[in-house]
Amino acid sequence: ASATGYQGAASATGYQGAASATGYQGAASATGNQGAASATGNQGAASATGNQGAASATGNQGAASATGKAGVALAAGFGCKAKGAIGCAICVVERGNWDGETYPIINIKAAIVDGDIIKADTYYMLINGAFVEA
Repeated sequence: ASATGYQGAASATGYQGAASATGYQGAASATGNQGAASATGNQGAASATGNQGAASATGNQGAASATGKAGVALAAGFGCKAKGAIGCAICVVERGNWDGETYPIINIKAAIVDGDIIKADTYYMLINGAFVEA
């Protein structure tokens, strides 16, 4: 499923489905096992709720969440955030200020949501190389 317009929504509910939202403020959801959801537009949201799903937010100020078992949430855009359920992984990129061409990558960090150091269902950003609740 693909949504390419402003505030579009894409949903993939079957096993190994893929959903992509490329427009501004788009939403992509993959609810089947091993599904993939990608939000590439600014302020987009990607959610993977099936087991072993993957969600990525690569546009600025996006949000990625992995709430199924053993899922992965990637927040790679400027000002992005990620969250996951217990046993899921989050990966967050910290970017510097606009340099005329891009927001350069300055840090990247990944962790498994354990409920203690990284809380479940809590969004995290990376600031000065450290996870910070968003």
